[in-house]
Amino acid sequence: MKIMVINPNSSKEMTHSIRTALEKIKRPDTELTVTCPDKGPIEISSAYDETLAAYYMMDIVRKANQDGYDAVIVACFSDPGLVPAKEISDILVVGIQEASMHVASTLGYKFTILTPGAKRIPSKYNDAWRNKLPYNLASVRPLGLTVTETDANPDLAQKRILEVAKQAVEEDNAEVIVLGCAGMVGYAEKAAKELGVVVIDPTSTAFKYTEALVDLGLTHSKRALFAQPSDKEYL
Repeated sequence: MKIMVINPNSSKEMTHSIRTALEKIKRPDTELTVTCPDKGPIEISSAYDETLAAYYMMDIVRKANQDGYDAVIVACFSDPGLVPAKEISDILVVGIQEASMHVASTLGYKFTILTPGAKRIPSKYNDAWRNKLPYNLASVRPLGLTVTETDANPDLAQKRILEVAKQAVEEDNAEVIVLGCAGMVGYAEKAAKELGVVVIDPTSTAFKYTEALVDLGLTHSKRALFAQPSDKEYL
């Protein structure tokens, strides 16, 4: 199978980190491409960033359809442009937030999302409602880092993940921790071992979830919500 993973921001460094992590877990028969747009925000930390990133991502989604890929993964925890990407795509499109939050809801009664900055806390609560999982969400806790710092400073990011996840377990009764940023790829295993709880890396989880759906021949329905946009002229 062929899977294209799109990092919607324009950071080559974060794209490389995602590629390195997924190369370690992909099946031998899976052809993996990890890419990012040439233009757009260097990190996605606002709704405005999401909108810009989604715009530049659409051409990559179209190209994946044209080039014979079986699936596309949107590797940003905000899932920017996920619905329009599904609209224009005849192949499976998976968002790492959508996939990991639903998986988390099956692995424990309540999950906590760790988000880089405090300003994104309200949006994560909104996303839990959008994904029909508000009652499974124990809390959203910030690391106090930027998205770029979570990828560029592994030691600090790992330290903050352990500290904040421990608070979520002890104070919010979280049974599952979801690392709420693609820049946290590769940090889940150590945190799970030290804390003794389930810790989900959304990018890796979404990738294995996508491999399974491709094997099953499943993709999103085109009947209504994700129907192809009607033909029209765009000026």
